[in-house]
Amino acid sequence: MKNSPLITILLVAVCVMAVLVGGLAAVYEVHYRSLRNLQPQIVNLQGLQNRVNAVANDALEYSKHNPAIDPILQAVNVKPGNPAPAPKGPGK
Repeated sequence: MKNSPLITILLVAVCVMAVLVGGLAAVYEVHYRSLRNLQPQIVNLQGLQNRVNAVANDALEYSKHNPAIDPILQAVNVKPGNPAPAPKGPGK
């Protein structure tokens, strides 16, 4: 029985695919590890965003009783209203 070149070609193809799958698995692991490392930062930022939203809501409630805070809330885009006029440039 003679060695068939087809078997050699198929064996080389399987080896190449095995190396390719190993490389893709390594890339996947690196990206997954970076995602896991970023999860605590995401949780911290979401907590910070929740606290900022709570302060903004409290300021909106306060503005119902004391409208003097409205210009500040409008300047930071918390409360809709008349936007602050754009400063005029020199010579206008």
